[in-house]
Amino acid sequence: MALITCEGIVLKTHALGDTSRIVTVYTRDHGLRKFVAKGARKLPSRFGYALEPLSRSRFVFYLKPDRDLHLLSKAEVLDAMGSRLSDLSRLAHAQASLEIVDRLVWGEEPHPKLFALLVQALEGCTRAPVATLPAVTLAFQLQLAAELGYRPRLDQCAIDGRAVSQRRAFSPSRGGLLCDSCAAREGGVVFLSAEALASLALLLSRPVLEAGDYIELPRAGELMRVIEDFFRTHFQRFVGLRALDVLRGLDGPGAIPRASEPRVALPAYVVPPEALVPGVADAPRVPTEADAADAAARALAALSVQRAAAAEAAAAAPAPPAAEHEPPATGRT
Repeated sequence: MALITCEGIVLKTHALGDTSRIVTVYTRDHGLRKFVAKGARKLPSRFGYALEPLSRSRFVFYLKPDRDLHLLSKAEVLDAMGSRLSDLSRLAHAQASLEIVDRLVWGEEPHPKLFALLVQALEGCTRAPVATLPAVTLAFQLQLAAELGYRPRLDQCAIDGRAVSQRRAFSPSRGGLLCDSCAAREGGVVFLSAEALASLALLLSRPVLEAGDYIELPRAGELMRVIEDFFRTHFQRFVGLRALDVLRGLDGPGAIPRASEPRVALPAYVVPPEALVPGVADAPRVPTEADAADAAARALAALSVQRAAAAEAAAAAPAPPAAEHEPPATGRT
């Protein structure tokens, strides 16, 4: 029985007896682990905030080979991330990231890249504007799926490898875009908008931590439904993101939009089909997903510049002169 020190993020806890807890932690060097924290429910607790969900902590535990539960000796907080989540929307999206890892990742094999993705997603939930939180969650979902070997196929038909349809036919069950002939035969095909496909390519290729900085998804609801269907098909333990259910009935910037309600109108945010997927039009070089992401980023940057210029022009415009009023009548003739 070896004494191990590792860094990890608390996913969830539940009671064990009257005074103890079982803590599920995703660690950087030892994968998913479950610790028995004796006396953790006593007040005051010697573990403090280190065992609260969303906390990034350093753990010292006794490793027992071939055991599911390991005795926790010590824990200290490195980043009490839950205390920095100031509103319900941020907390819900951060909890959704934990829920995804808890459902999709299992086993004790280390995966430092997945751990780094989770850290970026949680940090993004604290820093990104509230309106762009769906972009952070979607970027984390897509890139985690890619790390697990389920990257959505956007460069060619996911069934026969032919050029994809110009109608942007996406099959959640097949895991990517389809050609016209396969789309006609396949059930459950979703025809994405140009904005949704451009956003999908962008979120797959850019760092999760930056997702909220450069994009406010105009089709967040559309993409979240498609990706949820994709996850339900390919991951048996995925049952939807319950943490986000509380946001679906809300109004305001933190609400989860419906698929039929675009978040913002982006007339300039239209990427040519040949820039999104190869094979649609003849080109001297075959476009890639990186090309699509770059094109989408340039379109969004140009739109931001236009909006800023319009706002400055409106602020600099002189105020209209006040209307001159005639003196009131005195009643004399």
